[in-house]
Amino acid sequence: MRHKGGLHAVKALLDGRRRATGEPEPDERERTFRYIWHYLNIGSENDYPLRRKQTNVLVLQMGKVASSSIRAALCERGINAFHTHGLSPMPQQAMLSHLLAGDPTFRLTALQLRRHIQHVAMHMLVRWYQAHKQYKGRRLKVITLTRDPVTHYPSGLLDLRLGAKPDIEGWYRAHQGLGAMDAVDETQAMIAFVTELASIIAGGKPSDGVAAHPRCIALARQRWPEHPAIATEIAEWLRPLSWFDDEITAIFGLDLLATPELRERGWIQLSNDWVDILALKFEELPSVFPQIQRFLDLPELTLPRANVTSGKPGAAEVARAMQGLLATGVGQACARELRTSSYGRACGYDRLAAGPF
Repeated sequence: MRHKGGLHAVKALLDGRRRATGEPEPDERERTFRYIWHYLNIGSENDYPLRRKQTNVLVLQMGKVASSSIRAALCERGINAFHTHGLSPMPQQAMLSHLLAGDPTFRLTALQLRRHIQHVAMHMLVRWYQAHKQYKGRRLKVITLTRDPVTHYPSGLLDLRLGAKPDIEGWYRAHQGLGAMDAVDETQAMIAFVTELASIIAGGKPSDGVAAHPRCIALARQRWPEHPAIATEIAEWLRPLSWFDDEITAIFGLDLLATPELRERGWIQLSNDWVDILALKFEELPSVFPQIQRFLDLPELTLPRANVTSGKPGAAEVARAMQGLLATGVGQACARELRTSSYGRACGYDRLAAGPF
């Protein structure tokens, strides 16, 4: 009752202010937007102020593509930049499941709950623009990035390393026939783990198309039924190959990979009547970064330069494992399969089929 009374008091205060200033009562379209905006504020990081009437940008990307730096650069210039790795239902369901089933610590629950609220609010924001086209004369803006599927995975593995370490060591003990008390060399375990993943991917042949993805997962489960971490990590490594289909084309109705511009010049922009989307290649970001300036009409925009991944604990071990993998025929076959997938060809990564990790 107290909460309801408080809302009535706020509404009465706003109504009085409107009468005093002559401000018109917002229509349903505006009220809905402000409702969504309220939850965007609750769910978003508080390091930069949000301004409802300013340009709204979704930095929507697969992760490990300098997106945090891009968001920070935009926010510093007064743009409302919201950062997410996906808007499709599956990541949201996984996030909610983790929130409900995870350890009920205050820190973890608060963080996951905020992300859940933000995700729902961003999804509502997209639907609002799809229905109403523009807010304050502006369409929704989306910035996304591609990345070589071979180099993308080790960056993600580094973040998962601490949580996945028991699974990797458990699998390695089974692979080597070691006992529970036998010592495990962390680097050797990592090399063996990524080599097994590469072997399964090479055998599943992602170059055949997305139908190969379930084949790779099935092969992982067949080989290691008691070690689901193998299938989980296979799915993570293959995720960039279908990410644009799931998170861009399905949601916005624009196929950024269907035209040659991204492959040939490193960027592409497509639009419809409610959204403008700019896609950039992560590997060419320094040269194509001016396209973000043009896209948002922001001269002298500066991208903070920081190689965050290389400075993280365990980065050296992951790098050695991937370099060791590249030296093998299995690693080279895996790289070729990933880079000659339909995603890899659309982005031009097939040109790197024999290149480094």
